[in-house]
Amino acid sequence: MAPVTLNIYDLAPQNNWTYWCGVGIFHSGVEVYGVEYAYGGHDYDYSGVFATNPRDAPGQVIFRESVPMGETNLSQQEIHHLVQRMGNEYKGNNYHLLQRNCNHFASDLCRQLVGKEAPTWINRLAGIAVMLHCLIPSSWVPPLQTPSGAPLLLEQDLPVPKDEGKSLLSGGAQRSDLYGDRLQPSAMLPSASGTRI
Repeated sequence: MAPVTLNIYDLAPQNNWTYWCGVGIFHSGVEVYGVEYAYGGHDYDYSGVFATNPRDAPGQVIFRESVPMGETNLSQQEIHHLVQRMGNEYKGNNYHLLQRNCNHFASDLCRQLVGKEAPTWINRLAGIAVMLHCLIPSSWVPPLQTPSGAPLLLEQDLPVPKDEGKSLLSGGAQRSDLYGDRLQPSAMLPSASGTRI
């Protein structure tokens, strides 16, 4: 059994006031076995999932708090494979500020690891914005995406990206265009072949 922790970060200084009302602009990642998994956007059609050192998310974020989510029976290698599979759904170019962001990924990963989702307040503002999308200037957010019934592809069915150096948790990269260059090689897990990814 390994503890699973949701690490939450402030993305805006206004969170100091809005947090007490149950809303804010947050980033979140899931920590298990000493690695924090998160999701970010980039322009490429492959995984936007990345790993960092716990409570050290890249970019202009400020750590707010850790929320214990429970324990998982999965091994470190099983979690790594799960996260890689999730990368097929959470591709970098599928990132959407309101409908598929880091908090959606973190909640989904928590549900798969411990059977419960992340607290709703971490993504409440995105939910409110979706409901009131017609009131938000279109220049602030991309258009809402219609739900798709397309099946998920397995990792072996995906084409190999031309620029594997930017692939996140799927072949060797340590960079997320959304968060910059702070991904730590030491946070990457060994793959089944023993090479670091």
